[in-house]
Amino acid sequence: MRYNAGQPVFRLALLVCVLSLASAWAEDGFISLFNGKDLSGWVPVGTANAFKVEKGAILSTGASPYPSWLRTESPYQNFILRLEYQTLGWYEGGILIHAPMHGPASKLGLQVHLRHDRLDYGARSPGAIYDVSAPKSLANFGSGKWNRCEIVCDWPRLQVTLNGVKIQDLDMATNPSLRYRLRRGYIGLENIGCRAYFRNIEIKPLPGREQWTSLFSSGLGGLRFLGDSRWKVENDTLIGDGPTGYALTKAAFKGPYELQVWCKTCLNGNGGVTFNGRGQNVGTEVQCFNCPDSTNPTGSLYDIAPADRLASQDGHWFLLQIFVDGPHAMVMVNGEKVSETDQLKPPYGGAIGFQQHTPGGHIEYRGARIRRR
Repeated sequence: MRYNAGQPVFRLALLVCVLSLASAWAEDGFISLFNGKDLSGWVPVGTANAFKVEKGAILSTGASPYPSWLRTESPYQNFILRLEYQTLGWYEGGILIHAPMHGPASKLGLQVHLRHDRLDYGARSPGAIYDVSAPKSLANFGSGKWNRCEIVCDWPRLQVTLNGVKIQDLDMATNPSLRYRLRRGYIGLENIGCRAYFRNIEIKPLPGREQWTSLFSSGLGGLRFLGDSRWKVENDTLIGDGPTGYALTKAAFKGPYELQVWCKTCLNGNGGVTFNGRGQNVGTEVQCFNCPDSTNPTGSLYDIAPADRLASQDGHWFLLQIFVDGPHAMVMVNGEKVSETDQLKPPYGGAIGFQQHTPGGHIEYRGARIRRR
């Protein structure tokens, strides 16, 4: 064996470089989301065996029934997410961002769409923001090869880099399909019946900017009541049952604002969320009635602007987003705009209310919150 006098020096230099890189990486503020051994830190939603750990990576097994997904234990607002993925054979799925616990994650949050091929499907191409934005270029590798993905979500900027190529660079505040999406939620891996590996998943949280006022933080103490319904607050959820009645905030709110509340009705349940309430006048009602043949189905500005579609169903949580500004109001249900008007009458501003209108039944309102726009 021939002795190389420079070999120890080379090895020392290499070791210093590796240690320096590791130190710089640690100081970069990234947190590992996957330990390479098990699903600690992750929560399966839907099909329990749709995900498992294999070969040091999370495997989407494709198990049915689907759709199902695997989410982080904690929700995130702004962040930089890095991961590697490898599709196995024919694949379609996605990385979910700002996904809520309930409702259509790709409409309420957003989805970075992944595929096995490199074909142009517009806003459903590999690397697309699903049904919103086609990628600038097709930068993914075919099945059996590892892809490196970085997602920067720092409201209002959304950037996606795939294999070193920036394929998305969006201003969500000016994008009509993204400006009303949730800005905080879980990161998830989606299963729609296909197989893929995910590894080296890490996140760097960035400062959040959202400021919301919770409407149920004081329990029943922040509310006044009309009618004969019985009300209680449990785990940030307002529950009404019995005869018709209203729970209204003692505080008054004036637009422009966005009101968000998750709703769940019993079978054939009827209720609603009201705004601009004053005294005994509960104001304008946004209907909660999941009957497709109703004059005013869920999301209707009652007797002002009927909802043009039904995007919710009884027994399932659905998200109401109500945007109010003087004579203008817009309602979204599960991420879909269903009604809008510019014909509201003054006075503008007042209490926000929650209606129980199903004798013998009940309705639930969870996580009601409001923010200035």
